[in-house]
Amino acid sequence: MEIGIIPHTGKPVAMALTTELETFLDNRGVNSRIIEEPNHTNLAEFDVVIVLGGDGTLLNAARLTSEVQVPVFGVNVGHLGFLTEVETDGLFPAVERLLSGNYQLEQRMLIEASVKRKGEIIGTYLALNDFVITRGTFARIIDLSIFVDSQHVTDYVADGIIVATPTGSTAYSLSAGGPIIEPLLESICVTPICAHSLASRSVLARPQAQVCVRLNSASEEVMLTIDGQHGFPLQTGDQVAIKRAVQPALFVKLSGRGFFQVLHSRLKMPQTWGGIHEE
Repeated sequence: MEIGIIPHTGKPVAMALTTELETFLDNRGVNSRIIEEPNHTNLAEFDVVIVLGGDGTLLNAARLTSEVQVPVFGVNVGHLGFLTEVETDGLFPAVERLLSGNYQLEQRMLIEASVKRKGEIIGTYLALNDFVITRGTFARIIDLSIFVDSQHVTDYVADGIIVATPTGSTAYSLSAGGPIIEPLLESICVTPICAHSLASRSVLARPQAQVCVRLNSASEEVMLTIDGQHGFPLQTGDQVAIKRAVQPALFVKLSGRGFFQVLHSRLKMPQTWGGIHEE
């Protein structure tokens, strides 16, 4: 087995764990290599990539490894760690299970966005969590039209719009009032950000649909943000077409914990919603 290791370079604990993990794997006769620049590395060389970081590090790794269908195994060295599989204190027992083949692979839907300007595609991007179209620094709203499979759904006058995967439904979309969606229930979720309306709601589209967002007008710079990590400036009249990506992201699953168990532990959700408790 060939294992790649992506550490969060800004966290000393991640770098220390990387050294320990290299020694651990070497003692078991397993080849491993630190991936210092994931964006410029041939990730197809690895059987699995272990990510020592938080959700941000894992998001970037998952997008890259999805293109060559290599699974990622996340170890939480961040704060929330919603996408990671184990905490640092469980790393080495978990790696033992990984080496013995005692794990499963879970597929997570990715979405792809194509930016079209004056009839020409000028950029294509992948996201595991979401694409966000939002205004700049000034408190001015933007005018957006939403289409699903060329059918006009609605118009939003808002701070912006979030188009999320089920995985991303518990990220920015949740903060904006969007629904919680089980990760394996594939769909595309459209959630407005601070819409100037008394009746704005999220819209769920089937995974085979194409969601198109048209920027009708903007008095300042508007950005398309990919998983909160990369940005692309948009202009009035631009269209962003979003659909399910061809390849999913692959995650190593060991713990057997269900989605709602993780949701409860990470978001500190109350045992009862609305004050109702069923015995």
